[in-house]
Amino acid sequence: MAMAQGSVDRPALKSLRFDEDWSPLRDPALRTDFLDPLKWIPLNDSGSWYATLGGELRERYEYVRAPVFGLGSPPRNDYFLSRASLFADIHFGPGFRTFVEIAAAHAPGWSGSPPATQKDTLDVLQAFGEAKLSLGEGQLSVRAGRQQMSFGSSRLVGVRDSPNIRRSFDGVRVTWIESKDLRVDAFAVQPVAPRTGRFDDGRDRAQDLWGVYATTNVPAVAGLKADLYYLGLNRRDARFAQGVETEHRHTVGARLFGSHADFDWNIEGIFQFGNFGGSSIRAWALSSDTGYTFSDRTWTPRIGLKADAFSGDRNLRDGRLGTFNALFPRLPYFSEANLVAPSNLLDLQPNLTLALTPTVELNLAWNPLWKQTKADAFYAPPLSPVRGTAGTQSRHIGQQVIATIEWSATPRLTVAASYVHFEPGRATRQAGGRSGEFLATWLQYRF
Repeated sequence: MAMAQGSVDRPALKSLRFDEDWSPLRDPALRTDFLDPLKWIPLNDSGSWYATLGGELRERYEYVRAPVFGLGSPPRNDYFLSRASLFADIHFGPGFRTFVEIAAAHAPGWSGSPPATQKDTLDVLQAFGEAKLSLGEGQLSVRAGRQQMSFGSSRLVGVRDSPNIRRSFDGVRVTWIESKDLRVDAFAVQPVAPRTGRFDDGRDRAQDLWGVYATTNVPAVAGLKADLYYLGLNRRDARFAQGVETEHRHTVGARLFGSHADFDWNIEGIFQFGNFGGSSIRAWALSSDTGYTFSDRTWTPRIGLKADAFSGDRNLRDGRLGTFNALFPRLPYFSEANLVAPSNLLDLQPNLTLALTPTVELNLAWNPLWKQTKADAFYAPPLSPVRGTAGTQSRHIGQQVIATIEWSATPRLTVAASYVHFEPGRATRQAGGRSGEFLATWLQYRF
């Protein structure tokens, strides 16, 4: 009976490790795993003070030919990405905790010098303190220090997971949670700029990010939830096809998401305004990810369609910047090949997901891409205008075909592979683009 209860009620590993709560393991009946002594370490007689230890090891191989539709460099590269992390989550009663995570990343075989997002000898990935206070029906928490953040679908603020070093921010985050119906986050942070040495990562003082993000249920519609948010960005030496200036950008948006029966949906609208040097900013984006799952069919197929429109600049000399800025989105965004940034872009991605076994999932997708405006450039990740792609006669950037398979071998071990073949369109061929391919295989073990 204890084993059955443990299999149901045990806490689960999560992408953001600080979201894990291992306090249920104070019940000896739930300690059924050989690593449980790391998850529940009592620090006083009552168990109100306790520590959780954990970490991750990921080994990844990548091969790329003609990156960014042949407009990136080097023209061919193959390498290994190795990262390891350890964390300690220490709770001093229900009202306060500290969370510290260190990480090491290496990129053997990289052609030339790998960027700091791929090679970082040893550094602090997260280090924060958090205080919690129960107020009526809700709970208020204040978190200060270095931390990872992800909101909504991570289209604007998310984790950079394919590269070796995840994205972190330095600053303060305040969260209000009222039952399961309402959550509001307010924050003021600066992104962390990774460096290749030991314990030398510091905040990027050229960028400031702040905002308020709220998630709530929509009582009138079954299965419907909504996000409403405001995000502010100051960025010095921001580069667009229009030039290089200081960027002051404000973002407001809304997202409707949920599921009902076999349908699921995730639809988001975004508007941006502000100033880019002496020019005004007026930009927008529309994104959707909808699907239908045939739950009674073999392999439980889900047919989905992703569709996005990110505004571009229609006139580089009219005193207005129309290029959308996705701020700090999840990576990868469209595919593991990381070909294009979500700016001045139109794209469709019909896709099919098959559950080949209860632990093996296959996803197939086709992704044609166009510039939203001809005048603006094609933008490479993270947000760099590609030389020779502004003012092209064609909008067609190209297309990619994507196949990804993932095996959740155990709750801790994931094995996956992704292959992407891409062909340039007329707009990128005019700038020297050519076809290419990308292959990645990886093994990830978390504990």
